[in-house]
Amino acid sequence: MNFDKELERLAGLYTSQGYQVIIRPKPEDLPPFARDFEIEIVARRVATGVLVTVKKDRIQFAADPNIPRYAEVTGSQPGWRYDFALLEAEDPALRAFPNAKELSDADIDKGLVEAEQLIQTGYVRPAVITAWAGLEAAMRKRLRSLGEQAKPGKAPSEMVAELHSGGPLSVEENSRLERIYLLRNEIVHGFAAPNVEAGDVRFLVDTGRRLLEESQPAKQSA
Repeated sequence: MNFDKELERLAGLYTSQGYQVIIRPKPEDLPPFARDFEIEIVARRVATGVLVTVKKDRIQFAADPNIPRYAEVTGSQPGWRYDFALLEAEDPALRAFPNAKELSDADIDKGLVEAEQLIQTGYVRPAVITAWAGLEAAMRKRLRSLGEQAKPGKAPSEMVAELHSGGPLSVEENSRLERIYLLRNEIVHGFAAPNVEAGDVRFLVDTGRRLLEESQPAKQSA
């Protein structure tokens, strides 16, 4: 993978939307609130702007402690938003599950309740896995309610990104879900994931329930 060519490709996507784009901007190319940011792309259009962090993969994403701050600071500025892009798929072994059956709304809610019960008894790590499973199912339903494809096996990162760009997820929610997903992967693959908190599980549960509710046709038309 040629990183510079990928940057040019991403920059072209913003250019096609009417933005004026600078790749690898210098401090003077950035807005005053972001002069100390290390950003790969800045895009401006009339009264709006986008700061874009680009990473090769999730390992690089997790290793950058500045991303949550960039997202928080940029999100507080009128007319500005913060995006990030990962150039490589999160898991080469990810496979679709052609015979998998989707959970019913009741089953999704049951799984989220089980996650809450797990944190109440102190089992935070299993609760992360259980809550994330419910969230993934809810994300697929929400994407379908928006007219998007969400086949079983679709990468969670793609779903999070699409829900962010489509509106249901804020910048802050997007960043937090990316961080929790990394923790979830470390737990599933037998590593000692740091900083696993009950609050993260509650966030997954609350987000899953909200997306599930928003996926209902009656709720959307109300």
